[in-house]
Amino acid sequence: MKHYVLASHGGFSKGIYESIQIIIGEQPNIHIVQAFVEGNNDITSLVEETLAAIPPEDEVIVCSDVFGGSVNNEFMKQLRNRNHMHLITGMNLPLLMQLFLSVEEDTEKMIHDIMNRSEEHTSELQSPVHLE
Repeated sequence: MKHYVLASHGGFSKGIYESIQIIIGEQPNIHIVQAFVEGNNDITSLVEETLAAIPPEDEVIVCSDVFGGSVNNEFMKQLRNRNHMHLITGMNLPLLMQLFLSVEEDTEKMIHDIMNRSEEHTSELQSPVHLE
């Protein structure tokens, strides 16, 4: 079984999941980690408690908000302690939609394919005319 952990500083992880619910509906096996909210300043405990709630034989896909941030770094420490755990940083709405809607059974292939297409979801748009 696959579990998804959405982890961020502040309420970003909860907010982005609320957007997911509006767009594609409730998703199974979602775990939200909000660091530095309501006194949740012990990131190590938050991460350990979240992972302890997931059976060790299950796959875990962690999406964190920013590479090198304290939340991401704490999950990085756990990579060596848990089999079938994947950590993706730079969480955004298109990424999550692709993860949740993917029919690919091979998790590593799914993540690899999504990451290879990630540039498709970021664009700069400019006005066709310049206003003076």
